[in-house]
Amino acid sequence: MYQALYRKYRPSTFEEVYGQDIIKKTIINEINNNKISHAYLFCGPRGTGKTSVAKLIAKLVNCRNSSNGKTCEECDSCVSFNNKNYIDIIEIDAASNNGVDEIRELRSKANLLPAVSKYKIYIIDEVHMLSIGAFNALLKTLEEPPKHVIFILATTEVNKIPITIVSRCQKFDFNRISESQIYDRIKDISNKENIKITDEAIKEISTLTDGGLRDAIGLLDKLIAYTNEEITEKTVHAINYSLTKKELSKLFEMIYNNDIEKYISYICMVNDKGIDLNKVVDELMLYLRDLLLNKIQNNYDKKQILNYINSLNELSNKMKLTNYPKILMETFIISVNKFDENSIVIPKIEQEKKIIRQDENNNKPIQNKVIEPKNNCELTTDSNTKKLEKIEVENKQIANIDSLEKLIDVRINNVLCSCDKIHLNELKSKWSSISEYSVNSIYGMSAGMLLDSEVVVASENNIIVTYPYDSMSERANNDIPKIEELLKLVFNKKYKFISLDQNKWNLVKKEYIKNLKNNIKYEYIEENIDYNNLFNTKEDEIVHQAMDIFGEDLIQVI
Repeated sequence: MYQALYRKYRPSTFEEVYGQDIIKKTIINEINNNKISHAYLFCGPRGTGKTSVAKLIAKLVNCRNSSNGKTCEECDSCVSFNNKNYIDIIEIDAASNNGVDEIRELRSKANLLPAVSKYKIYIIDEVHMLSIGAFNALLKTLEEPPKHVIFILATTEVNKIPITIVSRCQKFDFNRISESQIYDRIKDISNKENIKITDEAIKEISTLTDGGLRDAIGLLDKLIAYTNEEITEKTVHAINYSLTKKELSKLFEMIYNNDIEKYISYICMVNDKGIDLNKVVDELMLYLRDLLLNKIQNNYDKKQILNYINSLNELSNKMKLTNYPKILMETFIISVNKFDENSIVIPKIEQEKKIIRQDENNNKPIQNKVIEPKNNCELTTDSNTKKLEKIEVENKQIANIDSLEKLIDVRINNVLCSCDKIHLNELKSKWSSISEYSVNSIYGMSAGMLLDSEVVVASENNIIVTYPYDSMSERANNDIPKIEELLKLVFNKKYKFISLDQNKWNLVKKEYIKNLKNNIKYEYIEENIDYNNLFNTKEDEIVHQAMDIFGEDLIQVI
């Protein structure tokens, strides 16, 4: 019967254990100096040597002629161990033997002397799977076991083990095996097994298995079964359902160049192949790590690469919590790239637009015809702008706002004109601080509405939030003056606010993508607005005056 490579090449001496040098040295010194602990706790990721080291300890402490961490391989104990009929080494899988009864049976048998050896060794794998009752039953025995018993507990999740158990053991943390050590081990096994494999393929195996040597050897086993030809980098990625560095480079080029259409098509193609998109995000982060460290020759901006890595990390966390990871992956390119004035879009807002395009024949700028706005939003000419003291730049557009619909359209334009991820992330991280005003007699209702919303885009002075329903959005927009006062109190900064329902926001984004492909340019529009007339804020002024005179405690707004 064929024996799996990871079993065939399980370390038989401490010298064959890759990595974990500090652990090996400590344990060997303990055994040499006859200072063996009664209980060990091995923690760390899978495939890093916990069970192998546990078995080697059992072999070494029972060897009758050991010397400096090496067994004699000739005594009865070593021969029995090598023949795998060692009755004094008891391996227990805590995942399937996790009850109180099993631990009580263990305790009763632990009192019996070893059959042929000096020590009876109990190796309990995945010990974190024991029940609370089982841990309690083990507690006293673990603290004061018989002199002929050694417990070795192994786990991948030490946080699930009661501190009372941890404190009674000598704890060792097993680290992930380095890529270079995995490379050396796979190379050694390949030579011994006469496996035809390229160095690039071995490097990819070392990278993809995330420090787990057993996983790396297991992947090599799959590759041998997959093909009788030479194993290449392409073969590794084919069987692992992952992307090659060339494919990752192509994907990153699309993101970096903001090529939305090609990017979304590529993601669809990758998904249709059955490749896990969560894995693609992780691989892309590793690829960008190599770019950042100049392991791959490139001319990219380092700061921008670092921003992409952070954004991919956020995306990875979100994708694990959603039923639609493909949608998050597709929209990533839009959320991660800062809106650029030269390539940004004007959403299809109901206002006048002046679009300047370059004449392809004579390279002269052409003034397009003015589009008549459906909502009759009046944009003044240059002569009108000079009459307003606030406007100092010529050719700046002014919108005379006399309805809420016009205000919403203009503010959609303005927030998209200068928004970026930094402002959005800052607001999101501080948004919960609005809750401090949720019981305030003046701003409590506004605070409640904001806490029910989601900030979707932000700039230095503008915010758009969304609600699931149009009625909720309409209610927030009718309360804009008070909401903006609250935002200034919370964030110590003046923001212009509007809200949209989710359906309308999806249309805005769709229009944005469409116009972005057409490289349409737009400009910031100055608001000419009278809040008193638009929102009838005189009532609020009376309330504020009453608060100043009588105090907040005596006034209740109903």
